[in-house]
Amino acid sequence: MSTSTEASVAANVQAAIAAYAQALDTGRMDDLAEMFWPDGVAEIAGIGTFEGQEAIRKGYAAFAPAQPQLHLTANTVVTSWTEDEATAVSNLAFFQRGEAGWAVLLVGRYDDTLTRRDGVWRFQRRVTTFLQ
Repeated sequence: MSTSTEASVAANVQAAIAAYAQALDTGRMDDLAEMFWPDGVAEIAGIGTFEGQEAIRKGYAAFAPAQPQLHLTANTVVTSWTEDEATAVSNLAFFQRGEAGWAVLLVGRYDDTLTRRDGVWRFQRRVTTFLQ
């Protein structure tokens, strides 16, 4: 018997998206890689595609924060869902604190596919694109 509802799926998707931003902004790349399935994919437009947790860990090491930073994710919409898979789209803004204070360095979009295995939701695929 299924206990998943659209609201519970959306809550799990939102929790994964928020945990990703927190891990990235605090430089916890091991935790970030664990948010993907072992066969997960992270694609960052203009930078590269990382397939598998180890490639994701190594690829994201280049983004370890050298100064305070924040990824703000907003307007997340779950575009499709089943008990074990959901797709979502979110807007993002990346802020970094420098000598003059906080500044927006870029804005973009996440297109996500998350899957649930053994009751756990993780990213199967995350595509990051930047807006000009």
